Amino acid sequence: MEIIYNKAHNRPVVMTLGTFDGVHLGHQKIINLTIERAKELGYDSGLFTFHPHPLHTLAPAKAPKRLTSWLQKRKIIESLDIKQIVLQKFTPEFAQITFEKFLVDYLIKRFSVKEIIVGEDFRCGYQSKGTPEQLAFLGSEFGVNVQAIPAVKINQQEAGSTYIRELVEEGRLAQVREQLGRNFVIDCQVVTGEQRGRTLGFPTANLVPVTNYALPPFGVYACKLKHKQQIYDGIVHLGLRPTFNTGQFAIEVHIFDFSQNIYGQRVELEFIERIRGESEFNTEDELVARIEKDIELAKNVLN
Repeated sequence: MEIIYNKAHNRPVVMTLGTFDGVHLGHQKIINLTIERAKELGYDSGLFTFHPHPLHTLAPAKAPKRLTSWLQKRKIIESLDIKQIVLQKFTPEFAQITFEKFLVDYLIKRFSVKEIIVGEDFRCGYQSKGTPEQLAFLGSEFGVNVQAIPAVKINQQEAGSTYIRELVEEGRLAQVREQLGRNFVIDCQVVTGEQRGRTLGFPTANLVPVTNYALPPFGVYACKLKHKQQIYDGIVHLGLRPTFNTGQFAIEVHIFDFSQNIYGQRVELEFIERIRGESEFNTEDELVARIEKDIELAKNVLN
């Protein structure tokens, strides 16, 4: 797969457009239709996406929390076997471009787009005036066909990034899994912590997400940790650690049967199931007993 940043492309393309945060099952349907249509026509398949999310530029206070980092999004899209990704930096200047100029100068002239496939709620151009209907009307002048695809419904609910963020933040991980087609995973950097878990007999890796993710509620979760293509079972605690009165949010994962030094390295944390909410304990002995119980429950879930 080719990633295109700021260069022209002269092979005919069937292109899909969007932010694709989460690359959920609705997104995957559109991407797969794009690939199938490109094969039918003998063209390349392409995906045009934006970084950062447009609202980070237009209205930072309203910018949504993320479901995927750019690296995660790229890897998931690559797994679907699309031919190319066009990554457009969303700047204040780009935000001023009309949908007419975007369609003609960017998609048709620069990237040789011959057909466009988008979700029916897709919008583009200055003030989001470029609806699928407007794109289809203008595209017809240039021989470009535009298809608008209805949203995928899962258990009577339309798959959508906004809805999935709500599910994540409510801790409804089973429903998140249904919408994404996979478990919810965050991309993290391992940082040095207070090493308090080690003194309790349960060493933990302290994780800092690489982007501003939507996160599940505070508590303890059965999880998996991916490090250098290896996947390990564990438990993770998200919260303020009230027993130690730190007042600071932390993500701490205890990996079962693991002794490697991974400080400073990149890992992926996969949430499987919530074990319990965040609790305050009167003594360290009470905390240790609860952690032992959490590990037992997590292993039952993971097995």
